[in-house]
Amino acid sequence: MTPDQLAVELADPALRRVFAAVTLGASTASEILAASGLGAPQAAPAIGRLVRSGLLVQGRGTLALNDAALAAAAETAARRTADELAADQPDPRLRGHIRAGVLVDVPDDADARGAVLGHVARSSFAADDEYDERTVTDRLRPWCAGGALDAVSLRRILVDDGLLTRDTGRYRLAATAEDRAV
Repeated sequence: MTPDQLAVELADPALRRVFAAVTLGASTASEILAASGLGAPQAAPAIGRLVRSGLLVQGRGTLALNDAALAAAAETAARRTADELAADQPDPRLRGHIRAGVLVDVPDDADARGAVLGHVARSSFAADDEYDERTVTDRLRPWCAGGALDAVSLRRILVDDGLLTRDTGRYRLAATAEDRAV
């Protein structure tokens, strides 16, 4: 059972109701009918399809979830997600901290923190440009949409960590050791 097959099966309302009934403890046809609110003409084909798909297993007059099939689907989905994250973030120091362009975590480890915040700063600001406070906040806002910080807090961290400089209300991308070596 793949995650896609699971989604297709559970997209059908009758299958979803039968699956939910079994998940909640119904194990016989009569219990499934009572718990799902379906009639036998709708429930019987749904039960059959869930058994054929491997989501349910039949015992002697009972039905149960196929925990192994669900675990395999979850493992496949987790592996797929990890592969997508790795492709999205080729720098391993950024993985788990930036997802889909959102800063979800500021690491404590100095190397990872520098890499993550440096990526945010270099992606948001040009090296030779100067920005007012509102512009800086606006440019950081997309990094914070549903993430770990708000844009004002992220701006303060970038200044405190030396990635942005502030002078009389104007901000600039700080020259890093990498920039000075070039």
